[in-house]
Amino acid sequence: MHADRTKRFSRRAALFGGVALAAAACASDGDTIALENGELAVPSPDGEPPETSDAVDFDFENFGGEQVVFSEFSPGQPVVLNFFASWCATCVAELPDFETVSNTLSDDVEFLGLATSDRAELSDQLIETTGVTFDVGRDPSGEIFNIFQGLGMPTTVFIRADGTVANVHTGVLNVESLTDIINEELL
Repeated sequence: MHADRTKRFSRRAALFGGVALAAAACASDGDTIALENGELAVPSPDGEPPETSDAVDFDFENFGGEQVVFSEFSPGQPVVLNFFASWCATCVAELPDFETVSNTLSDDVEFLGLATSDRAELSDQLIETTGVTFDVGRDPSGEIFNIFQGLGMPTTVFIRADGTVANVHTGVLNVESLTDIINEELL
C-alpha cells in the first residue's frame, strides 16, 4: 500500500512539474537569448548579444497558400519574426502590440508572424480577430521554430538587414519593450 501511494505521488509530482514548466514557458516575462553558430548563447552582462555570421533562410507557406523563401521575403530589410499560436494566450495577447509597432515602423522594419504548431482554421480566425495586417505564414510542424531553438511561446526573433540573427526573445513583448529591442538591435 505504501509503495502504491509513493508511486501515485511521484506521478503527480512529475505531472505537476511538467505542467508548471509548460505554463512558465508560455507565460514567461521573457529572457533574451542569442544564436551563436547555431547554438543558444546568453547575452553578455553588458546586454550585447553574441554575433552570428550566417544568414538564416527557410521556406514557409503564407496564409494565401503561396510558398515563400525567407531570403526573398524582404531583402536588405531587418525583420521581426514572431512565432505565435491560437492555443497560447500570451501570444494572442501580444499580437495587437505587434500590429501597433509594425504600423509605426513599417518603413524601417518588416514584420512576419508564423503560426506554429497550430491548426490553419484557428490561426486564420486569430489573425482576423486580432486585426493583424502584417505578413503571416504557417509553421505547422514547428520546424522553423526549431531552427531558432525556440524555448517557449511566444518567441520573437530579431533578424538584421543582412539576414543574421540579432537575438531571440522568449516571452511576451508589449509596444514599449518591442520598440526598445528593435531600436537597440535592428535600427
